Amino acid sequence: MDNVIEYLRNAVLRYPDRIALADEKEKISYRELWDLSLRIGRFVAQQGIEGEPVGVWAARDIYTPALFFGILCSGNYYVPIDPEQPKEKQEKIAGDFGMRFLLARDREGVKAGFAGICHDLTEMEQKGRDTADWDFGNAKGGDRERPMYMIYTSGSTGIPKGVLKTHAAMIDFVEAFVKTFSFGGHEIIGNQTPFFFDASAKDLYLSLRIGATLEILPTALFSFPVRLIAYMNERKVSVISWVPSALGIVTQMHTFTEVKPSTLKTVFFVGEVFPVRQLNRWREALPDVKYVNLYGSSEIAGVACHYEINREEVLGEQDPLPIGKPFPNCRIVLLAEGKPVREKNVCGEIYIASGALAREYFRDPQKTAYSFPVLDLDGNGGKRYLKTGDMAHYDARGNLVFDTRMDFQIKHMGHRIELGEIEAAALSLRQVEKCGCVYDGEKDRIWLFCELAAGVQASGREIQSLLKGKVSSYMLPGRVVVLDSIPVNANGKTDRQKLKSMVTV
Repeated sequence: MDNVIEYLRNAVLRYPDRIALADEKEKISYRELWDLSLRIGRFVAQQGIEGEPVGVWAARDIYTPALFFGILCSGNYYVPIDPEQPKEKQEKIAGDFGMRFLLARDREGVKAGFAGICHDLTEMEQKGRDTADWDFGNAKGGDRERPMYMIYTSGSTGIPKGVLKTHAAMIDFVEAFVKTFSFGGHEIIGNQTPFFFDASAKDLYLSLRIGATLEILPTALFSFPVRLIAYMNERKVSVISWVPSALGIVTQMHTFTEVKPSTLKTVFFVGEVFPVRQLNRWREALPDVKYVNLYGSSEIAGVACHYEINREEVLGEQDPLPIGKPFPNCRIVLLAEGKPVREKNVCGEIYIASGALAREYFRDPQKTAYSFPVLDLDGNGGKRYLKTGDMAHYDARGNLVFDTRMDFQIKHMGHRIELGEIEAAALSLRQVEKCGCVYDGEKDRIWLFCELAAGVQASGREIQSLLKGKVSSYMLPGRVVVLDSIPVNANGKTDRQKLKSMVTV
């Protein structure tokens, strides 16, 4: 297989009338999606470009994936733009990759600064309508190593950086994922992640590969979990891959006492550590569902590790949840002081070798060389690895267990401290539902922000006092602040930049 457009073409040949994409208002079959993608592709090709990045105003509807596929058909690659981002950040991203064209379903809401280069769906369909002589043979999806898409991620620095993925990387991941997990004849995947985040690509291209329906769940419903679950039942969602915060809000609000998912078969969770307390609530309410912890990085297409929770497995609230073992397309090593770690319970940094690795950081060879070193760890020649910055260890069963981020390690009062360990201790308290820990380097002070469990009233000082029996004295946060809710970013992860901005004198 040369490119991901073949996934779409194969799905059209096998399931032409099956619904490919659906949102709250509309739906589109595989045949209709193919025809629309070709019209968009022909329009983009008419602009005389090939192998270039094309911006997409990534609204949460069925047309955004069609814009992606159309760009790929034209032999170019797409760059999603978050419609909700501040204009300054949008312009910084657009300037970084030199955006010459921006595609959108319509121009409504598109920032004024992009008006001159924005093309909407009506224009594209009219000018690219005649595709009788422009079918798959003309659709220049390209060879496997051609760029496919680029996602901008801020990481811990707050400075946008483009991570460029190829067709080969996505195909490598999807084939490994399908080989590892069995899926039914007609799955309906409930998408939670916005299309301008990397995790959405996993949903999208897995859906094409297995001929599933991608149900784009309304963002607003995640604030009303009873309505969300009822909507999922109505749409017969069978598979979800959500961030833990989205799963957690369902149990926090005691949703399962009113309504339970009736068609759900598989729950994947990815992006952050899922507190065992919340996972167990899902398992108790839905014991027959398959639960799988996934681990990955923005610098790899899809994910690299998986851990399926056995139905009989007992997980204590303070037990670490493994990230498991690598997918068959990945090799993972832990390095400590440049040497592989093979012993149990010894922490090392995760390095990943895989055909699914990103090609580069866009126009940043220095960062690319640093983050994707070529290492010869077994004397059989060098391999290209991803240096993740994540720390982990092997447990007694040989599973990888995530410990912390390297940038969550601090030096405080002469001790090296993992902020994640403080968070884990706080989450073991029945009073705490969510939390986030940050470090004020100027004042040499640890701050802990907490969201309390439903019905609990407690002050920051009370939480601080309860933590005294959970962590060493040098790890005890200097300040504990109780918030109504822990802030999250658009991908549902804890917004640590926001928490840092709350640090006061």
